[in-house]
Amino acid sequence: MSSARVKWENVAARIARAIEHGRFPHGYLPAERELAAQFNVSRPTLRRALQALSDAGMLQSRPGVGNRLIETEEAPTTPRIIALALPDIANRFYVEVTEVIEYTTLQRGYQLLLSCYRYRDNLREAQLTQFATQGLSGVILGHDSSRELPPALEALRRESIPAVLLFNVPMESPFDSVVIDQQAGVDQVLRYLFSLGHHRIAFCRPLESTRSTLREDCFLKGMRDAGHAVPDEYRIPLEDLEAGPDPLRRLLARKHKPTAIFAGNDRIALIVMKRLNELGVRVPEDISLVGFDNLNYTEHLQVPLTTVDQPKDLLGRRASELLFERMEQGAALPPRREVYQPRLVIRASCAARR
Repeated sequence: MSSARVKWENVAARIARAIEHGRFPHGYLPAERELAAQFNVSRPTLRRALQALSDAGMLQSRPGVGNRLIETEEAPTTPRIIALALPDIANRFYVEVTEVIEYTTLQRGYQLLLSCYRYRDNLREAQLTQFATQGLSGVILGHDSSRELPPALEALRRESIPAVLLFNVPMESPFDSVVIDQQAGVDQVLRYLFSLGHHRIAFCRPLESTRSTLREDCFLKGMRDAGHAVPDEYRIPLEDLEAGPDPLRRLLARKHKPTAIFAGNDRIALIVMKRLNELGVRVPEDISLVGFDNLNYTEHLQVPLTTVDQPKDLLGRRASELLFERMEQGAALPPRREVYQPRLVIRASCAARR
């Protein structure tokens, strides 16, 4: 028998013993580089050993994720499923965050159950109540700041199902939360526009709601603190913009028309660009435009969009990590609130006021 074969068979046996002794409690082997260093072998030798374990039914290789242990004992009664409830899966921002959460949960051997409550309180309540009866391992809720915390979160608490709230969460929340400093992001936008000479700034609401969102409230506060008035006509509802260019036509026909528009998110900024183009209004020559979210397509637009970057990878990964920590340590941990700072990304959609 060749020495190379003896070597990989020896490594396979050592990994098998480590699995039997429970040295990989999270259901996955470490990364190949770490594992090769741990057993002091080359990567080719390690891969041959892993292939042998896979052939023996002990491992399942998942490209891009890792080598998952295959349980030989009876499956646990509690499913290894994490639920992620979001208000809107059509918005690319939520898609990008979801991709990070899914990757993080798969690394820990959990499946991700995705649901969308479409900004409807009754649907969100029904989904959370159902989660409470299904014995899930945990729940991540994308919370919309224009709504109250859902009462059904208490159903999860009663069933000892940990939950983490993501995006916009009240300070008094008794749940773990990962949020963005919205006021800091809005203030960066306003300071930049003020520096370009813009003081008449309109705001496009990102949601179909009669209630203002946290981002809109931050905008109004920043303008008020700077001593600049915001007429009611400067606050443009999303549903009006989606219907056609008339709201912008009326706004730009005013004697004291805005010289800049702050869109509540990048999706709305794209709609604004389309409506302005229909009216023959140029960005940034005739009016400046800023978005919020820094979605991955915004730098590739015909006029690259100035926008506020939210660290989507950090938000998704940290929400997952907080949930796993809560699952492992339970009520021993006090509620935690982690706040991340946004960053203004300056591109070509803004110019100095004429």
